[in-house]
Amino acid sequence: MNRRTSLLVAVALTLGGCQLYRVRPGAETWRERVKTIGILSAIRVEEVSPGGVVEVSADGTAKAARTVVKVLGDGLKARKLKAKPLSWERDPELDEVRLLYAEVASAIWSYTYPPYPFPPKRERFDYTVGPVGGILDRAGVDVLLVAAGAGKTDANGQPLWTLGGQSFTILTLGLIDRSGNVVWFDAWGGRAVDLRSEADVQQTVDKLLSELPGAGQ
Repeated sequence: MNRRTSLLVAVALTLGGCQLYRVRPGAETWRERVKTIGILSAIRVEEVSPGGVVEVSADGTAKAARTVVKVLGDGLKARKLKAKPLSWERDPELDEVRLLYAEVASAIWSYTYPPYPFPPKRERFDYTVGPVGGILDRAGVDVLLVAAGAGKTDANGQPLWTLGGQSFTILTLGLIDRSGNVVWFDAWGGRAVDLRSEADVQQTVDKLLSELPGAGQ
């Protein structure tokens, strides 16, 4: 079994019944003085061509990002939270935050989730991308909610990331405050989830937002 397969198996087992969200101490108070949440997409869809050539699908990525951002915005609104979609394109500072967050999210995933969690990292959830107050002020938001996820398709656009012959996709959300601290991190997904499909994303986002600390359900 290769590393990717073992990780996917571990994820499948984790999604089967364990608590997936991680919170920084005091996370339940994050809503204080927060009026607007900026939604930033770090979604990626890759196309695998015959012969195993992998390239980022610009169309697939754009569609998945639009879908996830829309569903998140609707979900936050239903919880009486104002959301503002943000774009990192042609915005170097937001792009840097997106890239830094991707590294931090990878560390969270590696150190606090199966199959090889690092106990001290689970006991003391303490991750940051560095101060982002100035960036938030310029964007007109108070905190950032970053959606990260990856999917693969074949040359015909059909989902391809498989586990046991079925597609398997994970969506993660990270809530970042003005200091750059990751206040809350959560992950969910499943077989046959297509990030371009509003119906698929809706079920996943509903699950994730139901565990957002301090937000009315």
